Amino acid sequence: MKKISVIVLLILVCAGPAVSRAADKIKIAMGYIPNVQFAPYYAAKKLGYFERENLDVVFDYGFATDIMSLVASGQVDFGVSDSDQVILARERGIPIKVIYTMYVRYPVGIVSRRELGIRDVAGLRGRKIGTPVPYGSNFIGLRLLLKNEDMDLDDIVISYIGYTQIETLLAGRVDAAVVFINNEPVVLEHMGIEVDLIEAYKITPMVSAAVIASENMIDCNPDLVRRFVRAVTSGARYGLENPDEVLDLIRSEIPTITDGNRAVNEKVLKASMELWMDEDSEGNGLGYTTLEDWKSSVRMMRSLGLLKKEIEPAGCFTNKFIVR
Repeated sequence: MKKISVIVLLILVCAGPAVSRAADKIKIAMGYIPNVQFAPYYAAKKLGYFERENLDVVFDYGFATDIMSLVASGQVDFGVSDSDQVILARERGIPIKVIYTMYVRYPVGIVSRRELGIRDVAGLRGRKIGTPVPYGSNFIGLRLLLKNEDMDLDDIVISYIGYTQIETLLAGRVDAAVVFINNEPVVLEHMGIEVDLIEAYKITPMVSAAVIASENMIDCNPDLVRRFVRAVTSGARYGLENPDEVLDLIRSEIPTITDGNRAVNEKVLKASMELWMDEDSEGNGLGYTTLEDWKSSVRMMRSLGLLKKEIEPAGCFTNKFIVR
C-alpha cells in the first residue's frame, strides 16, 4: 500500500497541472549585426511566438568565421548562413543540414549606375567589378553569372572592396559591384541614383540563406527543432501579412535604425521579405526547398571547381520540420 502511494505521488508530480517546464534556452548565431533582414526572428520574439513554443532565444551576433563548426559542435543551437557554404561544409564532413530556407530566391546581383549602360552579363566584359571578398556567396554568384555567359574572372577587372559597394560605386572606383539585391540597389534607388541590376536568380538558380542545425540536434531533439521552426514561420507570416507594421514592431531590436534612416530601412525590409516567397514555398510552406534546387546548386559549384569530392544533395537539407 505504501509503494502504491509513492507511485501515485510521482505521477502527480510529473503530470500534474501545477508543474511547468522551464523554457529551453537556445542560441542562434546570426553571423551579422542586427539588421532588418532578420525581421521574422525579431517578430517571433516580440509577438511571443518563441515563448509560446517554450523557447528562450538569444541572438548571437558577430562575424563568426565558421558558423558551421559552431553549430556542429553544439556551441550554438542554430545558425543563419548561406546554403552554398553548407554544401562546402558537408564536403568537409561537417555534420550540419539546412532545416529552414530563408531566401528562396538567390539574392546575389550586380549593380551599376545606369549611365554606364551595363544591361547584362556580357556588358561586364573588360569592366572593373567590385566584390567584397574572394569567397562567399557574392563571389560564387559572380563566377556563376560569368560562367553562364562563357566568361570567367579573366574577362573582367576584379577589385576586392569589402562591404563598401555603395561608397565605391558612387566614387566611381568601380563600374559595377556585386551585391545582395534586397540591400544596396534599394539604398541607391532611395538616394535617387538610377541603376541597372543583373539578378542572378533569373539566370542561374542557387540555394541561398537558410537556418542550419547539427545532425545531432535533428536526430536527438527534433521536438526543439520543430518548435523553433514553427516560431520562425509565424514571425515570417506576420512580416509578409503586415509589411507596413513590422518595422515599428521590431525597431527596438535594431539600434542602427533612426528617424532619419527609417524610410530606407523599411524599403530594405520589404525587399528582403519578398525573397522568402516563391511558388514552392506558397504550396509547401515557408522555408521549403526542393531537391532539384540542391542538385542544381551542387552541379554548378562543381562546375566552378569548388567541390573536389562527391556530395549527396539530399543530405544537405531536410523539409520535415516545415509547417504547411
